[in-house]
Amino acid sequence: MDARDLAPREGDAEAVHRRAARTHVRHRSAAAVRRGRWQIAGIAAVLAWTLPPFLYLIALSLKPERLLIDRSAVFFVPTLERYHDFVASGLAAPIWTSLLTSTLGAAGTVVLAGLAAMTFRFLDFKAKTVLFLLILLPRMFPPVTTLIPIQLALKHLGLIDTKTALVILFIGFEIPLAMWVLHTFLADVPRELAESAALDGASLPAIVTRILLPLAGPGLLAAFILSFIFNWNEFLFPLIVTSFNARTGSVAIMSFTAGYKKLQWGALATLGVIMTIPVVLFVLAFRQSLVRGFTAGALKG
Repeated sequence: MDARDLAPREGDAEAVHRRAARTHVRHRSAAAVRRGRWQIAGIAAVLAWTLPPFLYLIALSLKPERLLIDRSAVFFVPTLERYHDFVASGLAAPIWTSLLTSTLGAAGTVVLAGLAAMTFRFLDFKAKTVLFLLILLPRMFPPVTTLIPIQLALKHLGLIDTKTALVILFIGFEIPLAMWVLHTFLADVPRELAESAALDGASLPAIVTRILLPLAGPGLLAAFILSFIFNWNEFLFPLIVTSFNARTGSVAIMSFTAGYKKLQWGALATLGVIMTIPVVLFVLAFRQSLVRGFTAGALKG
């Protein structure tokens, strides 16, 4: 037998190579399919754990009054009667107060936290790290520890039961969180950009408005969304410093809970659904920026 017959032919080598490539592609596709199934299973498990309470709340708000306490009544003709009653009642005012104060509080937070974050990122001064940690420190305190001094201060200033008090409190509460988020975003902005602009004669306001703010746009949006959601869900301080004129939606819910046996389940569920809608819409509209806000700095050492 000739030795040339034992040597692999060029065509056979190409066939083996193509077969190995197809096998590799099939293995990768199978792995991707398995990974996708695990992801779907994980998402389904999370939704099965978190969604039922909210779906039950919606169902309760649409349930006819005569079937409200009948837990066996799973199927029923939904009614919007409570939502019509909500529009006709004065409960729209607390929702408007929540929307107004949460928005103004988040906007004020972003402005002040943005300036502070730029200062700590681009300027050098003594005790910079210590001051940064001191600003973040109040966020770690249990809110109830500052309840009495804040209530006394607002009473001394004549701001009890006013929207101004809520805006001031919301700004103060969320500045540490927003500053942390923005400082992380600005860490990706080269300092040389600001230094070059300063050498070219640009003023500080011009550097901030024309160079830094456009680059920090996604971070500003993430900080605004996070601040708005925390302001919207705040309950303890609005309960203490407001009574009627500046009552928020979360506090208004308490008016339906005069003891366990006197709970107005239908009205309570309706207001709960209405209070949830703005947050859900916010999250759906800006979910990418929100995820960036939650994961900011996660890959940094």
